[in-house]
Amino acid sequence: MEQQAYHDMAALEDHHWWFKGKRRLIAPLLDAALENIDAPVVVDVGCGTGSNLTLVHERFPNARQVGVDLDSSALGYCVQRGESASLVQASGLSLPLASESVDCIVALDFIEHVEDDRALTREFARVLKPGGSIVASVPAYPGLWSPHDAFMHHKRRYKSGELEARLTEAGLRVDRRHGFNFVLLPAIALVRSFKRKSKENTPEGSTDFFELPGPLDAILHAAMAGVFWFESLAVRCLPIRFGVSLMLKAHRPR
Repeated sequence: MEQQAYHDMAALEDHHWWFKGKRRLIAPLLDAALENIDAPVVVDVGCGTGSNLTLVHERFPNARQVGVDLDSSALGYCVQRGESASLVQASGLSLPLASESVDCIVALDFIEHVEDDRALTREFARVLKPGGSIVASVPAYPGLWSPHDAFMHHKRRYKSGELEARLTEAGLRVDRRHGFNFVLLPAIALVRSFKRKSKENTPEGSTDFFELPGPLDAILHAAMAGVFWFESLAVRCLPIRFGVSLMLKAHRPR
């Protein structure tokens, strides 16, 4: 990613409504992946600036964590956060880990950065223990492509069922999946369509993450907290397969 993107994420990810909402919906998938495992080995591939390492530590303080990222500056932000995880600079395509050594791989908004996602999911399958899980999220719908995707160095946004197919090809079995940010999907699709037609795209060299001044920002955060609270309840009882992003849990069969 662009260095500015890491800077933006480090400044916002602990309190910004999008990041907080994502963590709210990811948490149950992590719980399902790690239940009944004492001191699990958890590897965050594409750990970025470290907020997901913090999430895992808060929910599973006995977990032995490894954060992997190819960018040294991202790992530097993890150090600044005081992360206790072991940090490794490496490619997700060639993880410096023994085969069948990992209980859970966390790959949140990372797979879309890799050109050869088939090779990546095979590498995930290699290092997972039999019964081990992967918890992943990716941006959905190619039609939502925007300057934000380009600035983040995304290779693709995923079509429906595409990521599931990659994981299945690698020998993994998808057992949970749902959309994220699905309440706002129609509005986001409309705004991005309008921008494409009017050529009023996001300014070059920026992400979609921003804060409004003072009270307006507080109102937005409160409103979005309610939206993602509703989404977290909805996905428990409804098969919601659409959203700005897709989240899933898969495992390597024993």
